[in-house]
Amino acid sequence: MKSVLDNFIELFKKLVASRVGLRICNEDIETFRQALTMQMKSLNFVDPERYLSFLATDTALSKQAWKALIISITTGESYFFRDKGHFFLLRNIVLPDLIKKKETERSLRIWSAGCATGEEPYSIAILLDMLLPDLQGWDILITGTDINEESLKKAGRGRYSQWSFRMVDKEIRGKYFKRRQDEWEIHENIKKMVKFQYGNLIEADFFPQNPEICNMDIIICRNVFIYFEKNAVSAVLKKFQRVLNIGGYLVAGHTELYGHDLTNLHQIVSPEAVIYKKTAELKMQPAKIPCLVNPLRPVSRLSRIKPPNPNREIEEYIEKGRHTEAIAKSESILITHEANYDLLCLMAQAYANSGDYEKAESACRRAIVVKGDSADPYLLLAQVAEARGNDEEAKDFLKKAIYLNSAFIAGYLELGGLYEKENDIRRARKARAAALEFLKALHAQTPVKPYDITAGELLEHVECLIGIRDVGLRSAESGERSRL
Repeated sequence: MKSVLDNFIELFKKLVASRVGLRICNEDIETFRQALTMQMKSLNFVDPERYLSFLATDTALSKQAWKALIISITTGESYFFRDKGHFFLLRNIVLPDLIKKKETERSLRIWSAGCATGEEPYSIAILLDMLLPDLQGWDILITGTDINEESLKKAGRGRYSQWSFRMVDKEIRGKYFKRRQDEWEIHENIKKMVKFQYGNLIEADFFPQNPEICNMDIIICRNVFIYFEKNAVSAVLKKFQRVLNIGGYLVAGHTELYGHDLTNLHQIVSPEAVIYKKTAELKMQPAKIPCLVNPLRPVSRLSRIKPPNPNREIEEYIEKGRHTEAIAKSESILITHEANYDLLCLMAQAYANSGDYEKAESACRRAIVVKGDSADPYLLLAQVAEARGNDEEAKDFLKKAIYLNSAFIAGYLELGGLYEKENDIRRARKARAAALEFLKALHAQTPVKPYDITAGELLEHVECLIGIRDVGLRSAESGERSRL
């Protein structure tokens, strides 16, 4: 039976779109309805029309109500060095270009718009520490803004669970974080490089009230626009162009700016990702840069595949980022043991982590010939495809992995992440719900391959991702990029 609230849902959707830019999709209606019901109850509103009118006012009380509503309808997923393609370009193209250009001025201004719980801006700070041996001699400003204040509180604390490191080398985690019981705390020298503040990109007075948001060298706004109304995207894009320096870079999702006015933005296309560079000219034709062969060791890595009986020496090389040695050792053994499935998996991983995706694919396919019923090589093939920007091929590989192993938890989770990336929330939730059922059947301390995390820890995070709570919701305290 249709409730009284249902008569006002469309009006609430329009109000949310106008105030914060978020587009409420059909598959999110039930979650949205539950959030509205919860907020009305907390504010003692019985009549939806009165609550709607209250939100439409511009008072201190209504602003607080908006913040509470936003927390209840935004949640998502993130982790350190997420989106391998973009971080590849940041490390090998964007930051080296800006560092060279500003070697006299020795200052950089970077803005992470939609920073959620801080993994993205902290990843940038770590990357700069890697690239600048004289970091202390530079004036670095990294600003993270988000509309979800609960996420910002967690970002400010700088403490993260193992789930936030699932694509990160242990060497990086050990160097830049300290273990605090069951969490990892970022080192103070990295933490102080980043400032966090509340920011609603749609608000007209957001930029005037934030004087630090100006003259930016890099603006990163990934997987945010896919949840915005088209008009909201256009409005925010114009603001970005105003505060971005000539020669500065805008980093957005792969297809988020398709169909929008890119005046003064020169599109740089590579096999890894797409980024935009601001030019002084009114229009620039899209250009391509060559695919870099044998790039510097990526700071992020593909998931580590642990074979049943791993060669520990080779595995330690991979954990420490010594991929050349791992490859050489693997190849020397494979000369006489060419059908060694475990070593082929390790070699494929080493090639992938070093950026040689073609040889990684070749090693995976050799492993499949040896052991055709194993799902692990297809997981790595999927991650290589995603790193190359071919998400459709990545999904096909993950579906093949799940076909071979119907209880392959990593396959469901990675597939859910790809669906979320393209805003297919229904399929993302379905894939994660499948992983959830298999996790519930495991003992809490069972390690889940290939993640360095227990079933109990992973179960909690997956519940957050698909929105399980007493009223079917999770706040963004689980932490990640704000979204529906």
